[in-house]
Amino acid sequence: MSQEKVAHKLTYYISDTYRSRGFFCVVFLILTVITQLFSFSQNMGLLFALLVYFWGGGLFIVGAIKEFFKLYIGFNALLSLWGFFVLWFGISGVLQEGNTSNNWAFVDLAFTLMLANFIKAKDVGYLKNSFKFMESLDNFISPSCILVLGEGVYKKVFCEEIKIGDTILLKNSHRLAFDGRIVKGSTLFDENLLTGNITLASKQAGDKVLAGSINKGKDVEIQVLSSKKTSHIARVLDAVKQSENRKLIRVSNLEKTALVFLISTVLIAAFLTYLSLYKYSGNNYYFYVLSNICLFMMIVSPVSYMFSIILPWYYLSKITCKGKIKINDITVLERANNSSKVFIDKTGTLTTGHLQVAEIVPAKDVTEETLMKAALSTQQNAQNIFAFALKEWGIKNKMTPLRISSLELHPSYGALVRSGEDTYLAGRRTWLESKGITVPMPEEEVKKTVFYVAKNNTFLGCIYFTDRLRANAASTVKYLLGLNKRVCLLSGDNTLAISAAAKRAGIKEYFGNMYPTDKSAKINADQNLGESITMIGDGFNDILALLQADASLAFVPTNNLFTSWVDVIIKGKDFTLVKHIFELYNKGWFAVRLNLFLSILLALFCYVLVLNNSIDICLIILGFLALNIFLIFLNSLRLKYE
Repeated sequence: MSQEKVAHKLTYYISDTYRSRGFFCVVFLILTVITQLFSFSQNMGLLFALLVYFWGGGLFIVGAIKEFFKLYIGFNALLSLWGFFVLWFGISGVLQEGNTSNNWAFVDLAFTLMLANFIKAKDVGYLKNSFKFMESLDNFISPSCILVLGEGVYKKVFCEEIKIGDTILLKNSHRLAFDGRIVKGSTLFDENLLTGNITLASKQAGDKVLAGSINKGKDVEIQVLSSKKTSHIARVLDAVKQSENRKLIRVSNLEKTALVFLISTVLIAAFLTYLSLYKYSGNNYYFYVLSNICLFMMIVSPVSYMFSIILPWYYLSKITCKGKIKINDITVLERANNSSKVFIDKTGTLTTGHLQVAEIVPAKDVTEETLMKAALSTQQNAQNIFAFALKEWGIKNKMTPLRISSLELHPSYGALVRSGEDTYLAGRRTWLESKGITVPMPEEEVKKTVFYVAKNNTFLGCIYFTDRLRANAASTVKYLLGLNKRVCLLSGDNTLAISAAAKRAGIKEYFGNMYPTDKSAKINADQNLGESITMIGDGFNDILALLQADASLAFVPTNNLFTSWVDVIIKGKDFTLVKHIFELYNKGWFAVRLNLFLSILLALFCYVLVLNNSIDICLIILGFLALNIFLIFLNSLRLKYE
């Protein structure tokens, strides 16, 4: 049965509901202890136990009943059935006059249900972050814009007042709220939110622009082609909310082994009861059998079970590469381990998001040194992605720029400098052509990340840039392929750029020119074919794909509200951290299985002591729980040092 199908069978409640039941159990735990210590009426202790079981454990009982009719038995059933056995064990003590030791079972019941409610509250507490995230999406786009009423006449209005066909003025640094077409002016747009591309897109009159893009150049007038609610970014945000609601349902690690643990303990209890019958000489046979089964079930407490599951995953989620990995949802380790295909975003994920010089193509009769010295000279005082890459190349190749007498920087377009009697220009193709310089390069070259250089109106050549791979990206991809996982590269960048990155990383399957909805649709299509998907991304342009995938990993330098929906946040720069995440699952489940084995082994020893009547039953069970939790703690703590 797939995880998603199982998830829809489980019954969850909001964290505050579990938490309030937990505090209820705390109150009655104290009252039950007082009743037992001061030998108050046994009937009072029984009343407290019934209230704790049916109210404090009510959520688990109702959940177990609902899931049972859907043919699912998990943690709710384990806790409900265990509570019934413990309640019966305590009641049997009340029925036997003078036997008050069994009443300590009521204390065990209250303590266990208290702990279970608080753990469950923590387990589903991630819902609050998800709700906050979805609320923040409603304020993502500015509520107002500037309407063009006529030549030079403008009016600031709410976006809801804009109609399709109206013309708006988009100023520098403003985010577009509608899909539209430029009708006046030319500028550069930052489309990183939609495509992940770190370079700016040049747009002129007649070009279409999408909502969510940011104007990084001159003011332009845009004809509106959609309403705010039907724009491209609005559809993305709506899809995010739908995907987030779908992903709120998940399977807790407490469910994974609940049924096996329950069946195992019941069978062991029944077998031990059968072996101990030779010591029984009374008449009430069935009462004896049920009491002994209840006794063993009480010894193998869900407290041990919960600690056995929670502690290993806790240490794995908190102690990960010195804080470079934050696991929001520990169940992601299993989902990632079981995935058959891994999708990786390019810019900012597989690559660093920083350019480097990839290829130098001088014009005819121009040397490589002349071209690079001219390019480096134009960018020596600039602060942009091309300048940083050129300066890095210059340091590596020990090249110093020319002395310049004047400098004109045109951000995002290019630069013009003068050195002696010579004039140098460098930047975008359109920038050089606007200065009357012919760029004899094929049009398809424009699709690459290219930097053009000229001297005294003579074209010197061009420099190709590429986004550098993260450290150990290629080796990590090889590791994933070695796990028999298919690896695919996705990007909003052009096909030429993504094919080059894929080749360097050893990835054979890749798709370019993809918007957020395209990435999500691709993952959904593969899921419909039976694939289980892990998505590795880095930004808002990957959000739909991350939510659609079965497991989501994101390279994000700092925590913010937009990372609450990601299963794993990777703060480091090394791609080896992805490999580490895939390695954690086997370590965690080995520790869990060892914890459960130790719990049952100690329970057997405890049961033998109880049958020999050598020590008070209450002391035996308390000693067992203390020793068991201590061993579980030590076994889980070792994960910190492996």
